[in-house]
Amino acid sequence: MTYKTLLVSLNEIERLDAVLHVAASLANEHKSHVIGLYVIPAPAVYPAVGPYVVPEVFDGLTRYFEEQSKGAKRKFDAVLKRGDLSGRWLEVKALAPVISETVSEIGRIADLVVVSETNRDGKNGAELDFVENVILGAGRPVLILPRKSDPDLNTSLVVCGYNGSKESARAVHDAVPLLRKAKDVRLIWVDPVRDIEPAGPPGTAMAESLHRQGVKATAESVVSNGVNPAEAVMMKARELGAGVIVMGAYGHSRIREFVLGGATRHALSNLTVPLIMSH
Repeated sequence: MTYKTLLVSLNEIERLDAVLHVAASLANEHKSHVIGLYVIPAPAVYPAVGPYVVPEVFDGLTRYFEEQSKGAKRKFDAVLKRGDLSGRWLEVKALAPVISETVSEIGRIADLVVVSETNRDGKNGAELDFVENVILGAGRPVLILPRKSDPDLNTSLVVCGYNGSKESARAVHDAVPLLRKAKDVRLIWVDPVRDIEPAGPPGTAMAESLHRQGVKATAESVVSNGVNPAEAVMMKARELGAGVIVMGAYGHSRIREFVLGGATRHALSNLTVPLIMSH
C-alpha cells in the first residue's frame, strides 16, 4: 500500500498555504496524484425563516463561495506547477449545506484525505464538526493539520496509539506508507491487559508485523493515571518529541448524526501536531 491518490480539502481558506504545503510534500515523497477539492455548499434553509429568505441572499452566499474557490484554485495550480506534480482541481456544487458530506463521498476514492482543523471562531470555512464527520464518514485515513502548527510534516518520530482494537489496528495499517519513512515508530498501549499478548509485552505482535512492512517500530505501555487515554498517548508524544500521531477513531452513527467516543473527541480538541485517524 502507498498513498498514490491524495484528496486535499481546501474550504478552510485561512489554512490553504499550510495544507497545500503538506500535500505537496506527501505527493513528492509518494509520487501521488493530488485532487484539490473545494465544495460550494447549498444555502442552509431553516423552517422558521425559509419562506421569507429572498433569492438575493442565496445568490450572495453562492457567489461568496465561488469567489473563494477561484482563489483556492489559483494557489492549488501554482503549487502543482511549482512542484511538477500530478493532480487536478475539483469544484463541486453540493446539494446539501454540509461540506463534510461531499468531502466524505469523494474522499472514498483516495488513499489519504488531508484536511485542516476547523477554525471554530471563523465563518469562512467548513462547519464546526467538519473534521469529525469526514473521519467517520469517509472510510479512509484522514490527516488533520492543527491550526497552529509548523506547515512542515516531520515524520522522523511517529507515535501510534495502539491497544489491540480494530480501530487502532486499522489506523496503524492505514499509516504504513508514512510509517515506512519514519526513523522511529512507537506503539503506545495505555493501561494494557497484561495477558492479552502472551508472546511478549503488549503491542509486540503488531510491532513485529510492522517490521515485515519495513517499519522501525517498538512497543511500550504507559499508565494513564486517570487521564483520558488519548491524552496519555499525546503526553507521551510530547515527551518524545513526535512529529505525527496516529490513532483510531471511535464512534458510531445514529439517525442523521455521528457520535464520537470520548478519547477521539479529546484528541481532536487538543491537537498540537498532525494527527492521522482512521475509523
